[in-house]
Amino acid sequence: MTQQTGPILLATDLSARGDRALDRALQLTKALNTKLIVLHVMESHSTSARLTTPVWRRLSSDHKALAERELAEDLAAADVPFEVVVVSGDPLAHIMETADSFGCSLIVTGTARDETLGRLLLGTTVEKLARQARQPVLVVKTRPRKPYHDVLVATDFSPGSRQALRAALQLVPDANLTLFHAYDVPFQGKTVPDDAITRSFYKGAEQSAREFTADTPELAGLTPNIVLEPGQPETVLSEYSFNHRSDLVVTGTHGRTGILRTAIGSVAERLLESLPSDVLIVRLT
Repeated sequence: MTQQTGPILLATDLSARGDRALDRALQLTKALNTKLIVLHVMESHSTSARLTTPVWRRLSSDHKALAERELAEDLAAADVPFEVVVVSGDPLAHIMETADSFGCSLIVTGTARDETLGRLLLGTTVEKLARQARQPVLVVKTRPRKPYHDVLVATDFSPGSRQALRAALQLVPDANLTLFHAYDVPFQGKTVPDDAITRSFYKGAEQSAREFTADTPELAGLTPNIVLEPGQPETVLSEYSFNHRSDLVVTGTHGRTGILRTAIGSVAERLLESLPSDVLIVRLT
């Protein structure tokens, strides 16, 4: 199934690890029958930037020409329409400006946290992007060996959750879909709650799930797997994603509880670190 959607923006630092994001962006661009915009932002030459900048850039006086050549070589065999943009300045501002000016439907970034001294894209830029960008932000962590197949949507049954679900269905319309809800049982971990209390909270979550799916027209004709688990969202979600080998985890930035309560703060940063899969972050607009 293919569909026409807005262009996809890939924000790349041209690191070797960024190749994963490039490959995933190309795969999604082809699947969605759209165009790829590839953006590289040359940051100011602070000490930390010099330490994390590739040698070929540190030794060249014309970084822009070299970056354009590097990207042209990377995209030479790409079987999709694309455009390369290389600019200097603040990465966050240029990513958002480029995404808006091209009418992009998705921003794709990689992660450089594993590199020595490198936060680069994953870190403050991604967190700020998730708070401020109008487009969903896809953080690519894994090597894209195949299209997304098993998609896990974190939900607290709020409007933010519904928007995240819609983004997931637009990005991967044919995936196996799981709606995951972590519900709180008071005093759990300190004392063992009565079975009747535990059952009542489960029944409440079950009822909320029924109402949520019934009120989401995009789910008509679909039968997503519904998973309701007691506990802290970032803990149980990470465990479930790991055990069930989810390809993609989708979460909103606002909601009622847990990871969806904060606008991508420390909880979401821990989630990005702990999840083995790629993560799609959808801001409530």
